[in-house]
Amino acid sequence: MIRLLPFALSALIGLPALADTAGDPAELARSWNGARVWLPDAPNYAADVQALDSTEVTGAVVLYAHGCDGLSRITDATGRFLARAGHAVIAPDSFARANKPVSCIPAQHRGSLHRRVLTWRQAELAHAMERIADTPGLRRLPLVLMGHSEGAITVATIAAPDAPRIIEGWTCHAGWPEYRGLNALHDTAVLALVGANDPWFRLPVLQGDCGAFMRDHPQGRSVVFQPPHYLHNRHYLSGDREVQALILSFIAESISAGLQ
Repeated sequence: MIRLLPFALSALIGLPALADTAGDPAELARSWNGARVWLPDAPNYAADVQALDSTEVTGAVVLYAHGCDGLSRITDATGRFLARAGHAVIAPDSFARANKPVSCIPAQHRGSLHRRVLTWRQAELAHAMERIADTPGLRRLPLVLMGHSEGAITVATIAAPDAPRIIEGWTCHAGWPEYRGLNALHDTAVLALVGANDPWFRLPVLQGDCGAFMRDHPQGRSVVFQPPHYLHNRHYLSGDREVQALILSFIAESISAGLQ
């Protein structure tokens, strides 16, 4: 997740040689081809994108953006619980790029090591949406965007179709303007989930929650887990059954209301 370092660091990131690769078609193809996939008929097994060619799904397609440390056990656990509920889950791999700078040190709750990573992650999701639209078994299904941590920032800020968004482990507050706020249409359904004392957001500039940006979003909901709730100081929330129920209910209601 993003913990802002002094702004002097911005001079060291976004170097031209790296910035030019953000939307490189070959690099975006690598992120898509390296994606993990979970399907309702085999929810415990992480397949690859080739499995999508012959799939038949009756739920939604959940395009999932992993955290700053890449595809992980959190990605796997999220894919499994959503697939068990009848949804197809696709998690592109940002680290499949040929040149992927490190953007965080999770053990230290330290991020902001590569400011332009947000542009990279947005390009990867946009490419994935194009590929989903080109996949016969998926193109007519509702699309849901979901992200954790750095992936949640991507989901919150990407300019995308009116797909429901699930933002896990992000406050929508930041010092860097491109990281701040909610870039969604007025009637987009949004569910934001965060612990009030998430250790990634100790700096004042990062504190708050996405509800501050939902005044013009009638379909937006920000859930903040306050003490003494056991999730008040957690960054990963969707492993909890209470949170999973919130997510599944949000997806079901969004699909039913046609808010995709």
